[in-house]
Amino acid sequence: MSKIAMPGVSRRVFTIGAGVALAGGVLSGGQAMAQTFPSRPIKICVPFKPGGRTDLVARMLAEKIKENDWLPQPIAIVNADGGAGANAVNMMKRDPADGHTILHWQHQLLIAIAMELGNFSLDQFKSIGYTGGGSPIWAVHEDSPYQTLDELIAYLKDNPRGLVEAVGIGTIPHFVGAMLAQSAGFETRYVTANSGSDRLRLILGGNADIALFAASEYLSQGENLRPLVYFGTERLAQMPDVPTATELGYDVTWANPNWWLAPADTPDEHVAAIGAALEKAIADPEIVQYFEENTLEAYWVNGEDSMADARQTLEQLKSIAATIG
Repeated sequence: MSKIAMPGVSRRVFTIGAGVALAGGVLSGGQAMAQTFPSRPIKICVPFKPGGRTDLVARMLAEKIKENDWLPQPIAIVNADGGAGANAVNMMKRDPADGHTILHWQHQLLIAIAMELGNFSLDQFKSIGYTGGGSPIWAVHEDSPYQTLDELIAYLKDNPRGLVEAVGIGTIPHFVGAMLAQSAGFETRYVTANSGSDRLRLILGGNADIALFAASEYLSQGENLRPLVYFGTERLAQMPDVPTATELGYDVTWANPNWWLAPADTPDEHVAAIGAALEKAIADPEIVQYFEENTLEAYWVNGEDSMADARQTLEQLKSIAATIG
């Protein structure tokens, strides 16, 4: 029942002309405004410390945009971690809503809204677009008696709450696990783990039975893990033997796109200009290669379609939050 996917849009193929056409409309309908944007440096607010995926993707795409002068102003990445993302959101909201200060996050923003963890709502944002994304895996210790997801689920149905899941309450691992649990009809117990390294430590130490990991985390650090399921729409090339949840009959996917946002009152012309630059950056061969090598997909979804997807996803997450909150 629970499915996080992009409604009516292929995740692999997006029309590059969409953002360019929109930018073209800027030159005709708002030519004066477009010609003066950006008029000062652009600030990208990231709600995490440097070094993680959200930060790295923001820096890579910003650098590609600067290399090609697609937005002829300096671009600065500002890390504002903490507050369940509220610090970065508030940093963006303090500046004028003119496109010179934007936010780069993922769908954790929607979880924060669904769980009412921050002082913001989706209506306070205007979506610039998605620049690719990546799906996680659910894994057990390599010595676990469960060779397949169906075996693990069968055990949990016979032994409700009989296994321990490592999660951080109100995080993506929490919600994706809950989506699968609702779809398959089982329950687990929780032990707190607020990062991938925490989850790995708990699994390897025998203090948790199951946990969610980014596919890249598993490939780089998971030699002692056994992946049971992948939450993408198709099997991952680097893990061809790991089935998707949908293959196994569970209607659960999680795309977790790289999401670019501006304040709701930002002029459409400015959003279009940023979107056109991001669209070019995500299509650059170097970026595409990096994404593929790091278990991510490189694609573009424009502002309108990404916001429609976000609204649909938020409603699904609210229904999950009502049962686990």
